[in-house]
Amino acid sequence: MAVDVENCYRPTERLIVSSPRRHFRTKVRPVHWQLRSLIGSDKRDVVYFPTGNNSLHVQRLNTATCETETIKVLSFEPRCLVAGNGWVCCGGETGEFAAIQVDEDEDAEDLDVRPELNPDMRTSGEAGNSYLDSSILSIFAPPRSSKSLLVKSKKFGKERVNCITLWFPPTLANPVRGSYAGPVAVLANNDKSVALVSLRNQESLDELCYPDCVNRAVISPDGRLLVAISDDPYLYIHERREKDLPKDGSFVSADTIAYEWRPCGKVHLKSQSKNDRSDNRGSFAACFSSTGGFLAVGTQYGTISIFDASLLTDPDEDPLVTYFSSSRPNTETGAIRDMAFAPGGIDLLAWTEDRGRVGVADLRSGFVSRQILYLDKDDAYDHRAIIDRSSIDPRLLDPRADRSDPLASTLSSTLDLSSERRRANRSDGLPDLDSNRPPTHDETVVILEELRERNQRRLDQLTQSGAAGATSTTGTSSATSRLPWLERPNRSTLRPEGSRPRERSASVSRAISEIMGSIRDQRERLRENRDRLRESQERTRGAAREEIETERRRLPGIPLPRRTNGLGGSVGTAADSESQSAGRTLSRLMANNPFVLGSLVDPDFFENGSWEAYEGLRQTNEAEARRRDRASFLMREWEENNPNRRTAFAMRDTRTYDPHDTAGLAWSDDGQVLYVGAEDGIYEFHVNMLDRKLHPSIVLR
Repeated sequence: MAVDVENCYRPTERLIVSSPRRHFRTKVRPVHWQLRSLIGSDKRDVVYFPTGNNSLHVQRLNTATCETETIKVLSFEPRCLVAGNGWVCCGGETGEFAAIQVDEDEDAEDLDVRPELNPDMRTSGEAGNSYLDSSILSIFAPPRSSKSLLVKSKKFGKERVNCITLWFPPTLANPVRGSYAGPVAVLANNDKSVALVSLRNQESLDELCYPDCVNRAVISPDGRLLVAISDDPYLYIHERREKDLPKDGSFVSADTIAYEWRPCGKVHLKSQSKNDRSDNRGSFAACFSSTGGFLAVGTQYGTISIFDASLLTDPDEDPLVTYFSSSRPNTETGAIRDMAFAPGGIDLLAWTEDRGRVGVADLRSGFVSRQILYLDKDDAYDHRAIIDRSSIDPRLLDPRADRSDPLASTLSSTLDLSSERRRANRSDGLPDLDSNRPPTHDETVVILEELRERNQRRLDQLTQSGAAGATSTTGTSSATSRLPWLERPNRSTLRPEGSRPRERSASVSRAISEIMGSIRDQRERLRENRDRLRESQERTRGAAREEIETERRRLPGIPLPRRTNGLGGSVGTAADSESQSAGRTLSRLMANNPFVLGSLVDPDFFENGSWEAYEGLRQTNEAEARRRDRASFLMREWEENNPNRRTAFAMRDTRTYDPHDTAGLAWSDDGQVLYVGAEDGIYEFHVNMLDRKLHPSIVLR
């Protein structure tokens, strides 16, 4: 008999430590209001998530260094993401599926493909003095080619992939007979099917059909069970078994025995009604424990049910062990969106609620001890800005910015504007950088371009000098056509014979002088551009004043309209043709001359009612534009989404967006760190390992 642990709930703060708790500032934005599984982790300190324009960039965040980089670019807007054992998989709106093997990317990145700098400017331990740190040079490296970044995708089904889970052959226990030999992705589709796809070749292995839209499907760790949850109130169970022998009596050898997923019944979930047709029906979260002994299922009504996995296929036994509620049951904000057991022997179950909260339950107490984590308590977190390794954030170069940021401090140390270094620079003949403020964003672009041009010229000289020898040995001069960062020159050949640190310092001095000169020229050009823009604005203001004055004199008296109709015209005695003509003229002036506002309008313009006539027309036009945008959005959602979800999307459009809307969760591979995604970033929590050791799961009697 199942035990209701809600009445004996024991809140605790001992499962997750209060410090450290970190918040990484980024964006993880779910497109669908119910699909909130968009982050993954396959090792400690690494989190994968989609971001960027339309969330097409799959990024890898290193939480130890606060650095992020784009590992792949998708051809579709993802609805779900999962990571594990060196794989990252995403699903799209119309059945798209992409599998990324990140281990291969890491192997390729181990090869240093950054552009080799001019030997006079690169870091050298022999020289004893360096003016460019290797860490800042990594941001000068050009991005990988778009061909290597784009990931191929295939389609499985014609509708949305609501969720993807991964299954890998067990390493600590023997898999059951008939289980898959390689890693498998389990795709829960909105077309009422589940597709099982091989990660190695992205070919379909099996396909199962269900009576309703499937939201998640999971395979047990030993490969014996497959369970699925959908928009209806049931948990569907399949077991891996041998296929029935052919009825024609033909002989089948043991080597050719085929296996299939055979249905073993369904379980009616708690808090779910058969006749429920609301948007909160159905379930979106389910997971097996690391040993496969427990199965947890969470519903949109905030009820979590724990099942004994060994009893799921026994029709004579009740597999339900216990059940309990989220922190806000029977509300949309308390709906269970994502859920996962911690790997290894941590014995914790974590789940995300729709907005602002994360729950953690202790298996060792029978799920009675539970801790709620609040994402909206900003003071409880160490907020970290992340660094994109492929670009420079101009805000980090702002002299008013926080210099505790790693990138800003690295750039500062690279240019090294300290008094000690300035004195050393002057002794070496370098320009005094004290009179120059830190470079702005535009100046940084100039520096980057200058460095790359110098590298290109240097490498062109080297390849031209060795072109004759290369042609005589290989019969081709293809080296000159290669990109400079794809083939690294030998350091020994780049360093002139007999060169000494003093010569290198002189070269650095000349290089820095030229760069600073380029920066000064850039400043002059920017100043000239601003002056020309200011003159152009003054001419525009003058022309606008003249046109407004002409129109005002032509219509000396414009009565104030009492009200306006939905099309922007006036209603009543004030709606004469001259008033409407003036309104249209003023509207055209405002559209073509943005500087008419404020000081550009003559004070007399306000006295004779012209301004009020224009203001009423402008407000009416803006309201009409908002209505058109709203209608366009609703029509787009109506056409793109399944009919049984259109009501949900209409509700999503009217609900209040919140920066703490959750976007999934993931455990580190050792189970000691919990990562939670939200619209305002990624949160990191650490398990109280001391408490885990002091309260082991096995109690001696």
